[in-house]
Amino acid sequence: MNSQDMEPQSGERLSFFQLISKKRLRVEIPIIQRDYAQGRPNQKAVRTAFLDALYGYLQKGTPLRDLDFVYGSIVANNSKKEDAGTLPVAGRFVPLDGQQRLTTLFLLHWYLAQISGQTEFLRSAFSIKGHSLFTYETRNSSSEFCDAMIANDIRIDDLLCDETGSGSIAATIEDAGWFYLSWSSDPTIRSMLIMLDAIHDRFEGCKEFFDLLVDDEAPVITFLFLNLQEFKLTDDLYIKMNARGKPLTQFENFKARLEKKVKSFNSPWPEYRLEFQDGPVSGYEYFIHKIDTDWADLFWSYRNETLADNTYDDELMNFMALVIANFHILDQNLERGLFGSGGSLKRWSFMEYDQLNCLSQNLIVHLISMFDLLHRGNLSQGKLTPYLEPNPYYSEEETFRAVIRNTTSYPEKLRFYGFYRAVENGLRGDELSSWMRVIFNLTENTIINTLDDYYLSLESIRDLAEQGTPVLELLRRDVDVDGFIGAQITEEKVKAHLIDKSSEWLTEVLSLENHSFFRGQVGFVLKFSGIVDYYLEHGNTGWGEADQQNYLDEFRRYARSASAVFSVIGVSSSSIDYAWERAVLTKGDYLTTSTADRFNLLSTRLAKNNIERDHSWKRLLRLPYTQGSPWDQRQSHVRSVFDDPNFDTDDIQGSLDKICEAALETLQVVDWRSLLISTPALFKICNQGFIVKNNNEVVLLHESQRNHYHSELYSKFLELRLEADKVNSSPFQLAYYHSDRGADALTYICFSGFRFEDREYQMKVWYQDHQYQFLFSTTDGNSCSSKVTSALEHFGFGAEKGLDDHPVWYLSRFDSPGSAQEAVTELCALLRGLADN
Repeated sequence: MNSQDMEPQSGERLSFFQLISKKRLRVEIPIIQRDYAQGRPNQKAVRTAFLDALYGYLQKGTPLRDLDFVYGSIVANNSKKEDAGTLPVAGRFVPLDGQQRLTTLFLLHWYLAQISGQTEFLRSAFSIKGHSLFTYETRNSSSEFCDAMIANDIRIDDLLCDETGSGSIAATIEDAGWFYLSWSSDPTIRSMLIMLDAIHDRFEGCKEFFDLLVDDEAPVITFLFLNLQEFKLTDDLYIKMNARGKPLTQFENFKARLEKKVKSFNSPWPEYRLEFQDGPVSGYEYFIHKIDTDWADLFWSYRNETLADNTYDDELMNFMALVIANFHILDQNLERGLFGSGGSLKRWSFMEYDQLNCLSQNLIVHLISMFDLLHRGNLSQGKLTPYLEPNPYYSEEETFRAVIRNTTSYPEKLRFYGFYRAVENGLRGDELSSWMRVIFNLTENTIINTLDDYYLSLESIRDLAEQGTPVLELLRRDVDVDGFIGAQITEEKVKAHLIDKSSEWLTEVLSLENHSFFRGQVGFVLKFSGIVDYYLEHGNTGWGEADQQNYLDEFRRYARSASAVFSVIGVSSSSIDYAWERAVLTKGDYLTTSTADRFNLLSTRLAKNNIERDHSWKRLLRLPYTQGSPWDQRQSHVRSVFDDPNFDTDDIQGSLDKICEAALETLQVVDWRSLLISTPALFKICNQGFIVKNNNEVVLLHESQRNHYHSELYSKFLELRLEADKVNSSPFQLAYYHSDRGADALTYICFSGFRFEDREYQMKVWYQDHQYQFLFSTTDGNSCSSKVTSALEHFGFGAEKGLDDHPVWYLSRFDSPGSAQEAVTELCALLRGLADN
């Protein structure tokens, strides 16, 4: 038979079977066509009517019942030697019209072959080298599904049931081992499955219909073929004619272009294998198969993490964006806008990535590796199969979800990179756990909030991983580690030596590290125990056996003390009336410095304004520091509390209160520390823990700056003492504290509402120039009555002259809170006596 006999002619009547088996054409639905629509749930009427027509034709058995025209273009195979992956057929038939009918006929052939025992016959006619001769170019997943349909059979007499209890072809296929979960997201495949159930309902038991379809001489169902190539139609006109064409999504366009990019690479690939191929396959073949099967299955299980659109497009793109960004940074040492605000990843178009040479063959090799590491060759109920048992350092599931939502912080991005870099290097079990413990400790306790910080840390993790030596051994060798805070690096090196000494040290170190407050930073306990000083002097922890137990006992003692305290105040110090902060203050000034005369009490756990990062007990207790430095002195006050005879890990609040009480009894001078130690309510005023402290004043900032409300310490203390001691402030009707905002604002206790001899009086009390200032006056600026004046003079009030040389207010001063409280008490009593008389 010559080629002219083989090629179908316009107007020729053909069956679907003849088009493929006789003309040896591969029927390929093009990208511009819409998804298979006859199987859509809302197309039941169309589906039923068409199947009824087919059933009627086959039941009557009259040959050559035409289904109108099917037209499109034939693309011939011109090369004598087929390219790798090209099917040895006469050409490809690309239909412009008839897609819906052709797809339904393909499914009908498949079903009737299943029920009539003709699957091998159909397979030999409809496939070559395992590939179906009916396929979709729209999505690779649709093409893969058609291949799988032809290659696999189902037990038609043992169907699974759907939700209605009826035997279902779709349910049976979806349960088959060769069906990928992600295929459920492909609208064409979903429609095909719905159509197969409809075909089963209509054609069940009609085994004889198969022969009528595939009869070579007088097939029952045919169509008239029209080759548009003969009319020399342009691609532009082809697209315009297909007005029903459905454009690909942004993700599908990206993937299609990426697949072409992968196909264009000419350099050798690593050896890739597919389970259905006897030998190695190219990176391109591997990539296009996996991204629509195994890898897609994984991401399908995590669909809707970003948007509730029942696709995994955004999730897959977010994952690829991070992998590409990290690879690009490390490969070219630059970033070029791959990150957005707050460290979120920008999702670029294919063209933008390509223009910056981000999509190299090496990147694709790395991307394939990352996909395969995630999938592991199998899934756990559709989800990630973890490499590690549950641990405090890294949650594979939670981090992956954050990555595909594009919500990872810089430290989380680093852990994600570090984890899969180690897995790629073959680390498993204890070695992988040790690696992630160190990576967690470094990333958790280093401030990483800029791109520069991130780049340095990323490079450091890469450099550590490339050394190919267990991480604890590297730390014991004192290897240089960049990109993280030196304090934590030193701490990790000390702990690496301790862990190597014995299982006891391993247990103690890990137990303290895993405390919810410390999260890997326990250097202060090492310091208090004397271990850091020994390490800095000797470069190891190689003390003799005689000292071993002493160091271990000291470590345990301080670890137990610290764990007990921070278990109680980890969420809030207010739960024990700030007894911890007050107790440390009895040993000395521990406050951390902010700017100039602004300090922090470390009394809050707020993350606002980086409080948690810059002004916290973790910050105060960080290594390293030199002997006698301000940080050393501040930390020594913490150690002094732990060493105090009154401190008791079994009664934290009670023992800390005893420390405060004992200190107040021995203090000779009433100063700002004594006021705070004695009065927990003063801490509560400082929402973010900030105070202003200099030679002239101590101000409690309600927030972080003076442009918010604030209160002066001594006057606020007096107001709280008056309230606590229930001092009777009548005849004043109202007594309250006036907080204000602004650098020059005066804050004070205000007494008002005292009326006597047709005048109303008020008194303001504030602290200035190291004294309490009492200002008494009428509210209207007139002079006071002689009786009131006499009472004021009794308490040392001096008159201040107004513009008309008449006394308009009276001022007195008192040196201490006690004398000021006594003055308020006695003055109010004297004024009540005047009012009563």
